[in-house]
Amino acid sequence: TAGYGGTAAAGRGGTATAVNVGRATAGDQGTATAGYGGRATAGYGGTVCIKWWDGDRYRLVVGYVGEDGIEPNTPYRVVDGKLVAADEAVTA
Repeated sequence: TAGYGGTAAAGRGGTATAVNVGRATAGDQGTATAGYGGRATAGYGGTVCIKWWDGDRYRLVVGYVGEDGIEPNTPYRVVDGKLVAADEAVTA
């Protein structure tokens, strides 16, 4: 677990949690959870979960590696309620 802006890492099957603006990385079958403005990365069979603000309340976006285009070992962030690769540009 890491605090604001920190980095948390966990190995295979582990759980990494970082609060707002943090980065969480978990290995295969692991879970990476990041707070608002954060980034999450998980290995094969893993799960990424990121908190975001929809204008009324905080919500969580969950992605499963291997489903819906979520790739292993790729950092994700939330844009308009959807997971996008962290290196993708934001379009207006």
